[in-house]
Amino acid sequence: MPQRLRITFSKGGPARYIAHLDVMRTWERTIRRARLPLAYTQGFSPHARMALAAPLPVGISGERELIDVWMSEPVEPAQAHARLEAALPPGLGVLAVEEVPEQLPSLQSSLRSGSYEVRFQNGGMDAAWLRGQVRELLALETLDWEETRGESGKVRRYDLRATVIDLGVQEDGQQVVLEMQLTLEGGKTGRPASVLAALGVEAEPPEVVRTALVVERVQIAMQAWRERGRYED
Repeated sequence: MPQRLRITFSKGGPARYIAHLDVMRTWERTIRRARLPLAYTQGFSPHARMALAAPLPVGISGERELIDVWMSEPVEPAQAHARLEAALPPGLGVLAVEEVPEQLPSLQSSLRSGSYEVRFQNGGMDAAWLRGQVRELLALETLDWEETRGESGKVRRYDLRATVIDLGVQEDGQQVVLEMQLTLEGGKTGRPASVLAALGVEAEPPEVVRTALVVERVQIAMQAWRERGRYED
């Protein structure tokens, strides 16, 4: 039976400009370079068995991203961690590798929210003004929003307020930091760029970072895994 490994990784520096499909190709090449037994689907056009939790928009860094990969034969997570670290290109880093139960739902279906930090250099943003804008947005029950996506020009209409779980403003040394917790569930995905537009922020932030992803774990599956001695928190 294939082994399912969950990799927690960082994506920054030059890698933050790599688009989603290229990220997946990079992971496939890295796993092969690390000589790990990556599993492939069957059929006329086999593809690597990998699933990313949520693509990052181009230009945004990620501190704790998640990807599931399947091995055709068991590998010790610590060994996989060491081999991947040695094979990854600049900008990608492995933080953790753990074996997870095959019966867990997919990462995408388990994903609930993401935490972001939008970092402005001191002087590039008025913290008091931004706090006022945040209070006004959070006080709304709904916010009808319309935006055009990509080259196709497809128009998306939705309730932007429903995608915002929380917002906050912190002053950290020489920076003003806008903290966002946004939904990442199917059909209700929050985007930092849309929230910034709704707040009336016109200044281009020098740095946007997704600091964490919240994934719902199915307790029944985890309990069965623990009883077999295959998983520990």
